[in-house]
Amino acid sequence: MLPNGPESSSPPLYQSDLAQTPLPEILTTIHRYRAPGIVECRRGAEVKSIYLENGEIIYAASNQIRDSLGDQLLRSSRITQEQYDESVRLLATTGKRQGTILTEMRAIDPRELFVVLHEHIRGLLWSVFAWDFGTVSFRHGREKHLEFVKVQIPVPQALMEGVRQMPDPKALVARLGVKATLLTKTGAAVDGLALNDDEQRLLDLCDGRRALFELTQTPPLSAADNARILYALSVLGLIATKESKIKVQLKTEGGKFTS
Repeated sequence: MLPNGPESSSPPLYQSDLAQTPLPEILTTIHRYRAPGIVECRRGAEVKSIYLENGEIIYAASNQIRDSLGDQLLRSSRITQEQYDESVRLLATTGKRQGTILTEMRAIDPRELFVVLHEHIRGLLWSVFAWDFGTVSFRHGREKHLEFVKVQIPVPQALMEGVRQMPDPKALVARLGVKATLLTKTGAAVDGLALNDDEQRLLDLCDGRRALFELTQTPPLSAADNARILYALSVLGLIATKESKIKVQLKTEGGKFTS
């Protein structure tokens, strides 16, 4: 669940619409300045927040009960319905976090809880990448009163993993160009990013001679997966559109002049 914090009190420094600017592009802009703060994503009554610090994603939260840690533990059969109900009752009376309550109840081992919390935070994060509409705002500042188990996911790595959840690869490809658009490596280095074999292979194929359509059709991955990876590589500045040189022939009295 969402904590009370600066995201509910300070005005946003940045606001956008996911239908116009996909989440990876928004996170990349924020990451460029290494600004600590909270990215708040809204879709109707649903709110999910991503906490950033020093260029890393450290936490994610939701205002939806179905996204709570207790619900995840119940769905995975790590706790019983009786333990869940008791933790909810104590949650309302003590103000403690549900994870803390469940460990105090000995419903779950603290070491197992640590693992589950990391899975929970990452699951919330990837779920936001799957949104194709909604609003996004960024509020600067650290949450001094919030105690939580932190993950440390560099934003570039989060983009490479999260982009796989994005539902419309055709829309992502359209942001790269047309079928004949040539893509080339920029030679840029991105801190906090480790490409897997498929991602590195696709990056290496961006040699300025292969067109966007050809790259998306490259095995072993599907065209949709290739499109998502190419989009992520572009957002991170690892590839760019190659400027084509157009030859123009001009007829002169003495012959032809090519420029």
